[in-house]
Amino acid sequence: MNSLLGYDNKKTLIRDLFESMNEIMAGRDYTTYTHAMKVSEIAKQIGVSMGLADEQVEILELAGLVHDIGKMAIPDNILLKPDLFTDQDRRIMHYHPLIGAKLFAPRLQDDQITYIILRHHERLDGSGYPLGLQGESIDLLSRITAVADVYEALVSIRPYKKPLSIQKALGVLRNEATLNHLDSGVVEVLAAIAGSLVLKDVHLIPTAGFMQEIEHFRRDTFFRDALTDLFNYRYLLVLDDLHLLGERGELGFAIHLINFTNFNELQRKYGFVVSNQVHDEIGQRLKDTVECFAQTREEYEGSIMLFRKNCDYMIYSEANKESELQEFLDQIKAELLLTEREWALESSCLRQWFPRATSIEKAFAKIFNLEVEDLERCRF
Repeated sequence: MNSLLGYDNKKTLIRDLFESMNEIMAGRDYTTYTHAMKVSEIAKQIGVSMGLADEQVEILELAGLVHDIGKMAIPDNILLKPDLFTDQDRRIMHYHPLIGAKLFAPRLQDDQITYIILRHHERLDGSGYPLGLQGESIDLLSRITAVADVYEALVSIRPYKKPLSIQKALGVLRNEATLNHLDSGVVEVLAAIAGSLVLKDVHLIPTAGFMQEIEHFRRDTFFRDALTDLFNYRYLLVLDDLHLLGERGELGFAIHLINFTNFNELQRKYGFVVSNQVHDEIGQRLKDTVECFAQTREEYEGSIMLFRKNCDYMIYSEANKESELQEFLDQIKAELLLTEREWALESSCLRQWFPRATSIEKAFAKIFNLEVEDLERCRF
């Protein structure tokens, strides 16, 4: 280089570096990346509305981009978990502010960004983490980021929750302020601008193709059994919540629940190891049949999917009408009859057709009721 970077160029470079660090986070978890981008903008606008100096507003913006950078070190099966945390999950997740602060503390002369990373989950009454700080021990910029962080999480969709409206989210924030968790002054500043605050959708256009495939793989991994390569049936609930099912516009879907009526007898006769191997072999046959009939889907495994439900198997299949699935059902029946001849393992399949507008949760309730009632009309 012929000369040192000018002041404006240095500022641009610094911002680019912070944005790059956040984009690296997108490679681990796209949701955390988009969350950070929006928290950065919310915190910045709160700072502007509070009349903070330009330097402090810039710190809020930059710190917002990397406030969750410590999540880079959190294991995927916690970071990407589409369900409620266990106590151990929560303890490990609570380390992410410490990890992020440890990354920045030796490298920044100004501690304000490090403080925001470390303190954005602290609460005024001492109930926050990771240090349990109270009151004035939590600086103003960290309090602002805390409010922005909670607000963005409330108004955004997640695999385990629906977004709240602006007014309901503000109600939650005000309640948190009443409990002395969040700064009431900051909450009211946000309330004053929330209606006019426009949070743009965040996209990584240049990497959209392969990043989407990676994200789908991570999502699917939580529900796929490592030994059998089959999904747990609850995976369907996640796909339904994300409005991904029926992407080709099929008019309906069928749920089939395959029960092995004398599996306990098989276990007593051949032992648990052999009987479980038999069960897995049956699953592989069913899986091969599903793959022969399933049509490609972009957002999930296929138009027909096989799932595990304890010792049972479940099949989800999309079609315009139930009769279109008859050839597939005949092949499944043939596989089950073959199993009965080889191992004397008897089976039945409860089935039900649903209009596309039916939620998977309601479909499960119906098919599980049929299982309990064991209606003869629903058998092969």
